[in-house]
Amino acid sequence: MPSFADALQLWNTRPTWKSYKPVPAPVRGMPLILPLVFLLLLSPSLEATADVAAEACSDNLAKPLPVSRRGLANRLQILVWNIEKALNPGWDADLGSLGASSDLILIQEASVQATIATALPQPLYQAFAAGYINDTRETGVLTLSAVEPSLHCNLTAWEPWLGTPKATNITEYPLEGMDRRLLVINLHAVNFAVGLEDFEAQVGALEPLLAGHIGPLIVAGDFNPWSNNRASLLQGFMSKHQLAPVKFNPDQRTRFWNRPLDHVYLRDLSLVNASTVEVDSSDHNPLLITVEIPQCTDCTALSQEQSCTVC
Repeated sequence: MPSFADALQLWNTRPTWKSYKPVPAPVRGMPLILPLVFLLLLSPSLEATADVAAEACSDNLAKPLPVSRRGLANRLQILVWNIEKALNPGWDADLGSLGASSDLILIQEASVQATIATALPQPLYQAFAAGYINDTRETGVLTLSAVEPSLHCNLTAWEPWLGTPKATNITEYPLEGMDRRLLVINLHAVNFAVGLEDFEAQVGALEPLLAGHIGPLIVAGDFNPWSNNRASLLQGFMSKHQLAPVKFNPDQRTRFWNRPLDHVYLRDLSLVNASTVEVDSSDHNPLLITVEIPQCTDCTALSQEQSCTVC
């Protein structure tokens, strides 16, 4: 999670306002005020844009595919990690080791310049959603997969103070031997906001996708739920859509004010195991989970941990 110093540096180097010209001394304070006012005025239209994009993405779920299209296996190994822009020594070795047998890898703060996928021993399909960009680096959220996604959409939210983008990456995958698809949402949530409005708008934009998708579902990433209100809003929204939080053992997730920042939520998937690994190559520790996709005909036969609303 960025520190206040990081936030200040982002504000001072923000690309959104780089072309702003100095003004005469009597109104020298206006450059700071005008961007904030502009973002406040613009925020309803930005939210509307994200909502429209989510609706359009939802309309394209589960489109027909060629019979020959390869699908994901019934048992999936998944890595979720905020890699801190791949700035620290050892990130490539850690990723190569932890992701060597992964079917899905969800990265937040993925750096384009770092060519992250090359650190892995196996070739994977890449789906990227652009986030923060400056003169030397472009970052966003990256989803890597063992099979080609049948759908890829991006949503963009905005840090209200900094005017920088936060990305949500949406991918859908065919499943081997099944008519259903797996929907995967990889999200990096807005952080520097006093109230809940921007956080709620970013999470709430997922509504048509969660409501429209029929089949197994993963929502994961760096949600920045560092307050009671944020955590309650996030849990309430996920519960509304029958998404259950994954519990980790050991649980060494990065915390702020004693709250874990990274989460994984599942629907219509059976959790096999979930753990975390301590690393020095990022300010977030990676999350490792294994899930199975139930092939069932009777949902009542499953245990409470094995969600199966669609058989």
